[in-house]
Amino acid sequence: MPSLHFKGKVFVQNHHLTVPFHELVPVKAKGLSGTPSLHDNVIVHGDNLSALKALLPTYHGKVKCIYIDPPYNTGNEGWAYNDNVSSPMMRDWLGKTVDREDLTRHDKWCCMMLPRLKLLRELLRDDGAIFISIDDNEIHHLRCLMDEVFGEENFVAQMVWEGAFKNDAQQIGVSHEYVVVYARSILSAEKVWTVSKEGVELVLREVARLREQFGDDYEGASRALGAWFLNNKATTSFAHRRFRYIDGRGAYKLDDPTAPGGRKIELRHPQTGKVIPLRPGRGWVFDQIRFEEMVKEERITFVSETSIMVRRYLHETDRITPQSVFYQPMRSGSERLRNIEMDPKIRTRG
Repeated sequence: MPSLHFKGKVFVQNHHLTVPFHELVPVKAKGLSGTPSLHDNVIVHGDNLSALKALLPTYHGKVKCIYIDPPYNTGNEGWAYNDNVSSPMMRDWLGKTVDREDLTRHDKWCCMMLPRLKLLRELLRDDGAIFISIDDNEIHHLRCLMDEVFGEENFVAQMVWEGAFKNDAQQIGVSHEYVVVYARSILSAEKVWTVSKEGVELVLREVARLREQFGDDYEGASRALGAWFLNNKATTSFAHRRFRYIDGRGAYKLDDPTAPGGRKIELRHPQTGKVIPLRPGRGWVFDQIRFEEMVKEERITFVSETSIMVRRYLHETDRITPQSVFYQPMRSGSERLRNIEMDPKIRTRG
């Protein structure tokens, strides 16, 4: 496998092995409970390389998901390679080589990242994955480092994060960054990845409240849910407004039971035995047997003797496969963090 060559690599190749272990010490004054634990909701304050090494004895091979946001190395960040190391050879190299002009900022960045990536890999479970934010300054070096440390066969995706447009651009306005994704072992990773659709949780919470309030009065609950959607036009929940009906299973929408390329069969009404007409160029999404099962399950709505609709439930369709290109305003991160901090369920958690 080809590997990335950069100045100083020979000195940092095994640097992660020379970093001493440090004991994690709980700070009671900074905990959310009277007895802070090192096994739940841990925030480690200190140098990140030392912190990673300190986490290894407890979390080696136990972490399912890692996200890191390293320096993008734009040239304006002011960060420096300043690992506190015990090796005399490394200290000599840091003093004589890192700060010399012949070591580019890209060399320094690679020297900083390599030992950290090796420790991060040790923390991951076999079915775990790591997500790394980066931009154009170091994306090419990061991909090479990840191929070397994690193995190019464990590459999952290079996601494009579209954010705010930069008004100070003079040539091309770059409005995106990247999130690079690698698995610890692609063979052990889950085969299907899904994420919750944005805004669904609030809808399901309101549906649960309305079902408790209205009981078996599904028409009343549906009217109330429709009104709730209208009052939440400015939220992400409004995108799910088609799920405005409620029955004993939950919130649902009425959907077309046909699709291009579907089954070209004579679907018969289970009570009358009459053939339900099929629109030209369409086919049924189920066969007669499954159709009759869905009728018994009350998942079919008979609009008329010749027209049917399928009930699609929100709680059964509330997850999607994450896409490689996504939009999220860069500045919304601080707002989301404030919302998390204000959530009483989180603030009172030990």
